[in-house]
Amino acid sequence: MTSVKIVTDSTADVPPQLLQELDIEVVPLYINFGDETYRDGIDINAESFNKMLSESDVHPTTSAPPTTVFEQTYRRLARSYDAIISIHLSGHLSSAFRAAAGARQKLPPSLAKIDVVDTHSASLGVGLTVIAAARMAKAGLPVEEILRDVQHRVQHTHMLYFVDTIEYLERSGRISLAAGMVGSMSRIKPLLLIDQGHIVPYERTRTRAKAIDGLFTFVEDFPHVDEIAVVYSTTPEDVEKVLEKVNILFPREQVLIAQYGPSIAVHLGSGAVGIVVYEGHEP
Repeated sequence: MTSVKIVTDSTADVPPQLLQELDIEVVPLYINFGDETYRDGIDINAESFNKMLSESDVHPTTSAPPTTVFEQTYRRLARSYDAIISIHLSGHLSSAFRAAAGARQKLPPSLAKIDVVDTHSASLGVGLTVIAAARMAKAGLPVEEILRDVQHRVQHTHMLYFVDTIEYLERSGRISLAAGMVGSMSRIKPLLLIDQGHIVPYERTRTRAKAIDGLFTFVEDFPHVDEIAVVYSTTPEDVEKVLEKVNILFPREQVLIAQYGPSIAVHLGSGAVGIVVYEGHEP
């Protein structure tokens, strides 16, 4: 039986208990706060990051791990596993995928079978795929079957979210708006969609309540839903409101809930809420 290891980066926002339970390897992104650099999830977590963000005038940035970090990770894991599936944030939003792919190209094929996947998503849009792949790997399923499921999930996983302000997305260059849209969107709670790995405006809403309604309508529009996840930072009360609405369509106890970490918070700020839908296979 081929042993398979699942690798991801810290933007996937997989809850710590699942990382441990499913033995998922996480390569952290770097959080740059002024002259200080922290490894996401190791030197800094969501709580400490949000505190620093609220108290500092410095705008933080992220940087992807260099190719050498992925290369060292793959070499180490190849001593224990026959195959490695490395699943990452959209290549349009970070260079982590390119660094991982570059590491794979540098390594000899005889080392291990290494596949690097761009999910064209972010946060739990990546995390749901990572979790599913890790469960399949733990169950001993063949690497080819896991890869087929991963690719299906990439095509059928969708993420919508709203932010308190587009300031952080603009500063980081993660969203591009026409000049006439910037002022109008700064006065609302815009719903933003991750579409083919890009962040694009989806709908304009003026209040958090309307934005939460928009998240529910997004889910409601899918004819079939297999999995749902909700990601947030500092407003668990919003999560409860989302769950109350979604429960009409999907059992709330089956919804995965996670707090997004510093790598995502750099670009969204601290008040965003998002929902991820995996359509699954048609019944």
